[in-house]
Parts: sequence; C-alpha cells; structure tokens
Amino acid sequence: MLTDTHAHIDFDDFDRDRDEVIARAKDVGIERIIIPGVDLATSAKAVELAGQYDIVNAAVGIHPNSTAEAAPGDMLEISRLAERDRVVAVGEIGLDYYRDRAPKDIQARACRGQLELAQELKLPVIIHFRNVGMEGVELVGEDLFRSLRGVFHCFGGSVEFARELVSWGYYIGFDGPLTYKNSDRVDVARAVALENILIETDAPFLTPQSRRGKRNEPSYVLEIAEKLAEVKGIDVDEVIRVTGENARSLFGF
Repeated sequence: MLTDTHAHIDFDDFDRDRDEVIARAKDVGIERIIIPGVDLATSAKAVELAGQYDIVNAAVGIHPNSTAEAAPGDMLEISRLAERDRVVAVGEIGLDYYRDRAPKDIQARACRGQLELAQELKLPVIIHFRNVGMEGVELVGEDLFRSLRGVFHCFGGSVEFARELVSWGYYIGFDGPLTYKNSDRVDVARAVALENILIETDAPFLTPQSRRGKRNEPSYVLEIAEKLAEVKGIDVDEVIRVTGENARSLFGF
C-alpha cells in the first residue's frame, strides 16, 4: 500500500487544484494520505478534508512553531477534534530549535500536553524534532515518549538517536531530503530496518531531487520509495509493501 504519511495538502498552496492533486496521487497508486495539523485552524481543515476524500486521514495538533501564538482554549479544541472520525494521530507536535518562533519552555510544555492527550486517547503521535535530539526527549519527558507509539517525521538526527527511538517502538520518517545529492539521511536509512520506516512528502515542502524548486505533492512519494529501495538494495515494490504495512500498523487504517 503506497502511503504518504505526511502531506499538508490543506494548505492554500493546493486550493486551486486539490482535486487534481488527489487524482494524481491515486494515479501512482497511493491508497492513503495523512494530513497533519500545525495549529487549530489547519487541524480542523485536515478533519474536514478527511471527510471529503476517501484516501485522506487527519492528524490534529499544534506544531512547535505555532505554540507561542496558540490561544488558551486551542488545546481543548484539539482534544475534541482528536476524537473525530478519520483522525488517526496527534500531530504534528514536538520541538523546533531551528526557527526562533516560540520559546523552548513553551514548546516543551505544549509538546508534553499533547503527548499526554495522545496517551489518554490511545492515539499514535507524529513528532517534529528539528535541530534537537535526545536532550529534547529528556526535556519533555523520556518516560512519556516511551509510553507512546509514533513516527519522528522528516528525521534529521543521528544514527544513534534513530536506533534509540526504534528500540522504543517509533518509526523513522523519510522524505525529499533522502533524495538530495550527498544527503546526510542515507546513513540513517541504511541503519534502520525497513520494518521501522515510513515514507512521506511533507508537501508542499521538501520536494524530491528530480523536481526541486517546484511545489511538492503526494504523488512524488514514489520517488522517496525508489530512493529507499536503492539505498537498501531491494525492489521498490518491497519498499511500498513494507512501509504500507508499517503505516497501517501504526495508524490503524
């Protein structure tokens, strides 16, 4: 089952041709797309689109870069959205030390609260960690992370950090940067077993190498699968099959 486990097709980048984007995804064999929220408005939009398109599911959450702007009642509304049909995860949540859009303590508090929500609702999590590794896990609470299942999407950490997360039951998400020339993700992709990997686009961002400079979209996830097959030295159909099973296992399709 070819799956794009992370695509922001709720963004206005797709307002003019969203139907066509979904059609192209189906044309290349995609059977499931997950739209993660980055704030309350996009989480609500993700839920709406999941009800509109048969191959779409939603995740709801407040991205670390959105935490400083979140209103006091947003977390309550996120918790209500999380119980809606076709919502399969809490996310995209986490820590971002690359952009200075929210103080680290606010990010950590929001992440911790949303992990606790996922724990309460028995949902997996979609984690965004950028320019942060184990120290971020320790800041938020290692025991809390260990109590959950999920994916560290667009993984940019070390081989050692990836192996630690996998030992806890997390998946590692790969997207466009895996295909870039001299990519630093290749060593991680080699080190992590296929049974612990998910593929994604992070559309409209991180377009694969062959289309860099253009808007990304779910149909391009096939290029991620092809690159992963090259790295692993296996057939692309095997990558599609196993990563699809991984997505089904994690998100309960």
